[in-house]
This record gives sequence, C-alpha cells and structure tokens, in this order.
Amino acid sequence: MHYYYSELINKFKDTLGTPKEMIEETFNKPDATDVVVNEYISIRSFGDYYIIVIFEMGDTSAKFINAYRIYPKMLDGMDIGRSKPFDVLKEFMNKYGIAKDIPGYGQQKIFVKREMRVVFLGLLDVEKYLADVKNF
Repeated sequence: MHYYYSELINKFKDTLGTPKEMIEETFNKPDATDVVVNEYISIRSFGDYYIIVIFEMGDTSAKFINAYRIYPKMLDGMDIGRSKPFDVLKEFMNKYGIAKDIPGYGQQKIFVKREMRVVFLGLLDVEKYLADVKNF
C-alpha cells in the first residue's frame, strides 16, 4: 500500500500534532471508520486524545486529505469512543471549521449530499483550534 499526503497535512502535521506515523496507525488500526460518498473517515484513540483521518482509497494506495488531533473536552463532553467518526467530525467542524458557501445551501462548515455525491468535510480554523488546544 502506498501512502500519499495532501499539502495541508504536510504543512500542518507538526502544528496540529498529527505526525505521519499516527496518521498511518489510525488508517491501519482504526477504532472505527465511516464511508461518506467516496471519502473515508477513521478515528483512533491515543490515550487522552484521538486522531481522526479523512482519506480516499485507490486500488493500491491511500491519499490522506486531512488529519486532526481531538481532545474529548474540545467537543463539550461528547463520548468520542462511542460515536461514529462522521458524527465526531461534524461536531469538530461545527466548532472549529470555517464556513464555505455551498451554492443553494448557504454557508456550511461541513456538507454532505449523498444522492448528488457532493462532499465538503470542512476546513479547519487553525488559529481558533490552536488557541483552544493550549488548554489540553
């Protein structure tokens, strides 16, 4: 299996505390995985925090699009370990995402329209995230 990393991951992996080793471990040994249209969301516990990874699959490769370190307290007590990865990502993006205009649907921080195969899984507001992560 070949791994490819997006520019966002390469740029922010150190800042966000999501090293490639943890991304690959989350991919290879996830606690849970969801499929959203053609993208996958996996999550794995690393003690007091979780790594959530968004990726696409090819026949012999995986392209990692985004990865985030999430502390349970960031999501107001959500039981991350018992939640579906997509639900965790939704909560995370609703708190730390940047809204994007989706034609016909207005400003959205995360958007999925399965029947149209349209997916926008969010953009992180890095400054807001880093301001909060200092507390954990």
